[in-house]
Amino acid sequence: MVWIVKLVSIGAEGEEHGTDVMRIARPDGLTDLASLGLTLTEGKRLLAGVQRKIVAAQARAHAARRPECRGCGAACRVKDYRHHAIATLFGQVAVRLPRFLCAGCATTETGMEWPSQVRSTPELDRLRAQFSALMTYRTAAEVLAQVLPVDAGADPETLRRHTFKIAEALPTYPAIKPPPGAEAIVVTLDSTFIRSCEESERHLEVRIGNVETATGRRQVFGAVAKTDTDPAGPCCMDPLSH
Repeated sequence: MVWIVKLVSIGAEGEEHGTDVMRIARPDGLTDLASLGLTLTEGKRLLAGVQRKIVAAQARAHAARRPECRGCGAACRVKDYRHHAIATLFGQVAVRLPRFLCAGCATTETGMEWPSQVRSTPELDRLRAQFSALMTYRTAAEVLAQVLPVDAGADPETLRRHTFKIAEALPTYPAIKPPPGAEAIVVTLDSTFIRSCEESERHLEVRIGNVETATGRRQVFGAVAKTDTDPAGPCCMDPLSH
C-alpha cells in the first residue's frame, strides 16, 4: 500500500497548485507493529518537506514585490538573487530573495523589509532557550535533534548563545520593595486561685495578661473567671500603658 502526501496551495483568485511532498509505502496488514503508521524518521522527513515547500512559496510571493527607491522614488528592477539559510523548528530552509537596482539612480536595494541578519526563527530560539533552562546545553541539543528535524543550530554553544540572547531581550521590571513587617507583639498570660477566708464568701480565679511590643508599648488586663468582668474595660488597663 502506497500513500502520496500532497501539498495544495489556493491563491487569492481560488486557483489551486499541488505538489507532492513525500511517498509512503507500507505492507498490507498489521502483522508487524513496526510498520504501524509513521516512524519518527518519516515524520521528521514529512515535516521538513512541508516546511521547505511552504517557505519556497512564501519566498516567491515576497520576491514578486517591487520596492521603490529610497533616494529618488523610482521603481526598482531585479539585479540578482541571494540565498539566505534560515534554521527553523522543522529543518533548515534556503530562502531565495532578490536584490533590486533602481533604474533612475542605480541605487541597490537589498529587499522588501527582510531582516538580513536573522539566521533562525523566533520559535526555534524560544524552544532552544526553554530546553536549555531545563537541562544542559548538550542534552538540549541532543533532544532537539532526536525529536524534531532540526538540522542546523543544534550545537551546544549555539544553544548557549541563543539562550543568553533571549534572556537579554526579556523585559525588566523595577524591584518591588516588600511591605514593612508588622511590629512584634508579645502576649503573656497567668492565673491564680484566691481562697476566701470567710465561709460565706466565694473562692475566685483571677487571670492576668500582659501585651507588650518591641518599642515599649505595653498594656495589662485582668479578669475574674466566670464573672461579667470585661478584660478590655478601662478599669483593667495599666495606667502606664499608652
